[in-house]
Amino acid sequence: MGPPRADGPFRAGAGTRHTVERVSDSTLRSLLSRRSVLFGLAAAPLAVVAACSGDKPEPAGSTTTTTPSTTTTTPAAPKVTGAGLPADLLTALTALYVGGKVSAVGTVAPALAKRKPLGKAVKVTGTTGTWKGAPIATVVQGKDLTMLVKDGKTWKVVGGWWPSMATYRPAFPTMRVLAIGSDARNPQPVTKCRADALHIIGVDAKKGVGGIVGIPRDSWVSLSSGGNSKINAALVFGGVAGQVKTIERASGVQIDGYVITGFKGFRAMVKALGGIVLVAQKSLQSVDGFRIVKPGSNKLDAKHALAFARERKHLPNGDFGRSANQGALIKAGITMARKAGPGALAGMLSKMSPHLSTDLSVTEVLNLSASLYVNASAGVPNKVVPGSIGTREGQSVVLLGSGARSIFSDMKNGLLRA
Repeated sequence: MGPPRADGPFRAGAGTRHTVERVSDSTLRSLLSRRSVLFGLAAAPLAVVAACSGDKPEPAGSTTTTTPSTTTTTPAAPKVTGAGLPADLLTALTALYVGGKVSAVGTVAPALAKRKPLGKAVKVTGTTGTWKGAPIATVVQGKDLTMLVKDGKTWKVVGGWWPSMATYRPAFPTMRVLAIGSDARNPQPVTKCRADALHIIGVDAKKGVGGIVGIPRDSWVSLSSGGNSKINAALVFGGVAGQVKTIERASGVQIDGYVITGFKGFRAMVKALGGIVLVAQKSLQSVDGFRIVKPGSNKLDAKHALAFARERKHLPNGDFGRSANQGALIKAGITMARKAGPGALAGMLSKMSPHLSTDLSVTEVLNLSASLYVNASAGVPNKVVPGSIGTREGQSVVLLGSGARSIFSDMKNGLLRA
């Protein structure tokens, strides 16, 4: 039998009255004959005290059965963790990996609807930043890449791939982006000076970056604003829109967006990225009297990177060689981004954002950048359209012919043949 309840009839001192009176011999004998009963009654309060205090032995023959208390602890729900990443971003990633509603855009939403959540805690790495004022993030987990943009208070998935959840890269469209390097000097407007660097960067929907096509700045073409001139003058007379239209007419390649910077922006961007690592085949001297690169690996600061992009007088093929070197700088940037890994993209884009202008949306910029990793082991073809040297209106110009048309035709689908 278990210990008596403390609030029962055997509660110690519960209303006990002590009365002293004289008794007869017969009464005394009667009381003594019932001594065992009285002993039991007297011992009951002591048993209660002993049971409660735990420091006195129980009376002989008594037994006590105790029921151990049971504490139920609810295990913590699994979540995604990542050093340095904001809490609301990790909450969005927890929904992605553990299971829950995920905010996504475009073709990403139906792709993620088919995912198989891991249902367990995972660790991620990545970076955050801003692109033209929009918060962005690129996050890696194993071979997964998640690209997100914060819309108001909500992080939305705008691209990536998730082999860990049996969900592979949602398709993004083939793109042909025009990269423009303006020769604007501060405080000249970047969009109203000559375009001394013109490159079409192709992105194939399946194979990633498909190639770079350089166009010599002295190419003689019809301008979208009217008349004929060197192709770099299209920016002066028609702004960025005029330059894009002129390139489309001259090449037959659809341009899906542009990025543009000037001398100041280029130098600032190179500085923000900590320089550009370029592997050169041979030494190159500047007209200003200093060596730009040596054979082998070079880490170019802003001064040397700009000189490499502009030098042509010490090149045997002049403007064609300069355009090829500009393409080599773009490839060097691609190589650096690949080595840093896709998780570093948001941080790198954030550093570049203040120094570039573009008509591409933040979603397009992230997916365009991520295309660098789709086939990272493959080389990126870098070609300059050929032409002959001629004279027009008293100027030395480049006349584009069948060789240029062949390369342009190859770039229409965003993928150059090596």
